[in-house]
Formats: sequence, structure tokens, C-alpha cells
Amino acid sequence: MVNKRILVVEDEILVAREIEGSLHKIGYCVVGIAASAETALEQIAELQPDLVLVDIVLKGEQDGVYVAQQVRDRFHIPVVYLTAYVDDLTLERAKLTSPFGYILKPFGQHDLRATIEIALAQYQAGLAEKSTIIEDTNSRSFEYLSILSHELRNPLSAIQLSIAMLEDSHYVVDEAKKQQLLYRIQSSADCMNQLIEDVLTMGQTNYDTTLFNPEMTDVVEFCQTLLEPLRWNPDEQHPITFSHNPSCIYANVDQKLLWHLFNNLIGNAIKYSPEVNPILLRLYRRDEAVCFEIQDQGVGILPEDLKYLFQPFRRGRNVGKLPGTGLGLAIAKRVVELHNGKITVDSQVGRGTTFTVNLPLPIDAKITQGG
Repeated sequence: MVNKRILVVEDEILVAREIEGSLHKIGYCVVGIAASAETALEQIAELQPDLVLVDIVLKGEQDGVYVAQQVRDRFHIPVVYLTAYVDDLTLERAKLTSPFGYILKPFGQHDLRATIEIALAQYQAGLAEKSTIIEDTNSRSFEYLSILSHELRNPLSAIQLSIAMLEDSHYVVDEAKKQQLLYRIQSSADCMNQLIEDVLTMGQTNYDTTLFNPEMTDVVEFCQTLLEPLRWNPDEQHPITFSHNPSCIYANVDQKLLWHLFNNLIGNAIKYSPEVNPILLRLYRRDEAVCFEIQDQGVGILPEDLKYLFQPFRRGRNVGKLPGTGLGLAIAKRVVELHNGKITVDSQVGRGTTFTVNLPLPIDAKITQGG
């Protein structure tokens, strides 16, 4: 509390002086008194107080709520409102500015002290929490960058070696060998590109929740559109069966992120299954959730690998040389979390794997039975 600096925003000068006197008595330093929103913001920018006491009702074009919003967005300084009676609309506006407290007029010295101390303590606690989050994020980012560098080294080395062999005049390269080297370069480049795309997607879904844009979507139609290119791909040797009940299920989902979710789960089912083995996608409504099941008859997941399944850059030890970035399932889990859903897995080695995704339905979801 010692030497904490407070700015008072109050257009009644006698009230402002009374507040100033009370603050001095309890050990705070009043760095300024402002009677209008414009003056308050100028003084805050110049003086950088530790806390702002602002009356909600001020004379002039802008009120105390405007001041508090600017302080929150521009200066990141805690605000405590001084208020008598205000209308419901103004009070609702005030709530949206995330104040650190309210002091109701008329107030006593003890009320003033308690509210300010609690506000400053909450603010400091928030700073400490943000600092911890930033440290964890930086540590995790460095770890991801280190792993990414390691993962990129192998395909990059393959590209460099193949190019060196093509350029070496002492190395005899017939047409078949040339095509083999070119294929190695292309597949390595594809691997690097996929890894970079997955890292970017992982970073966006982890640290930028503003990219989450759900909208009401018929998920049955969405899945049909998603599967259509796979079913008509002449190189795809896995029959894909899609079953759904009812014929239309509407859910509030982010279509871009949902595409990442199914692209990873269905892609894994295809990748880790022998050719001609079927892939099943089931979609149904249960209780207040829409459920997706992706089932394959592939290699399965080792029991000891299940607990690490959704961690970034972790892959099953029985996948052999099959390509993969180790980020697909981590992305899938994050997408499900953004939807407030749940993802589970059931797997048996040598017999296949089933992933189940449950996403909550909105209360007014339109459900069409039959069809």
C-alpha cells in the first residue's frame, strides 16, 4: 500500500478534495484530480498512476465508463468506480470494462481503504498469473522450436543429398535413378511443408482464440462434403463408409477448425490401415451432444503410448517409417477443447482404433429426424 499513486476522476471538486484527504490519511499518494474524461486521460498518460478512482457520472460528452474503458485498453491500470445511483444501461456498460471494484456514495474511509487494497491485490495477482503464463508459453515455444528444428533436419538433409547426387558429374544417374531422387526431393519438401503448416495451426489454436469463429452448421452435410474428394480419389484404396442419424444435425462449430479435426483423424485412419481395409465415420446425436466416431482396422496404438497420444510431437512406437509430424492429434484435441467438447480413443494393437468426439449441441439446435 505504501506510496501507491492514485488519480481521482471526480467533477464535484468538494467531493474530490474529500476523497483526496481520505486517501492521504490511509497512506496513499494522490497524483492528480481530473474533472472531465479528456483531462483524466491526459493526466493518466503523463502520470501513470497505480490506480484510478473514477466517478461513473461526469459532466461533458464522455462519462466515467468511457474513461475506464480507455484505461483498460490503453494503459492497463486498475480502475475502481465511484458511483451513486446510475441507470441500468450505464451500469451494464460499466460492468463490461472489468473494473476492480465499486465504491457506493456516500462512503466511509474504511470502505475506501478496503476496496482499494483489494483492487490492488487482485491486480498484482493478475500480473503474477500473466507472468507465469508468459514464461510457460515462452518455454513451450522454445521447446516446440527445438523439436521443429530437429524434425526439419531429416527431410532437409534428404533434399540436399539428392541435389548433390544430381549435380555430381562423377555420379552416373540414369532416368530411373533421376526420377527416384526427384521423388525423394518432392516428398521431403511435402513433409517439411506439412510440418510447418501443423506447427502454425497448433500455435494459432493454442494462443489466438480470436480465430475461433463458430457458426450454425449442418454437420451431416459438412461430413459428406469433406468425404467426397476421398471417395472419388482413384488412388485411394480404402473404402469409406459414412452413417448418420438423424438426417440433419445442426451444431455451432468452427468449420475451418472442424476440417482440421477430421482431416487429421480420417487421414490417420487411412495412413495406419492396410489398403482396402474400410474406414467408418459414424455421426449421431446423444443426449445434448453430437457424436463422431472414426474407426479403422489398422495397426492400433500400443497401450503404453495412449497416455502421450495427444501431446505434440509424440508418435506411436509401432508406426514404423510411415510419415507424420506428431502434431495431428494435438491439433485435434485443441480443436475439440475450443468447442468445449471431449475426445476419447479406444484401440487394440493389430485390430484398429476408434476415436470418439463429442461436441455439445446448442439448446435450440434444429434436429430433423428420419431421411
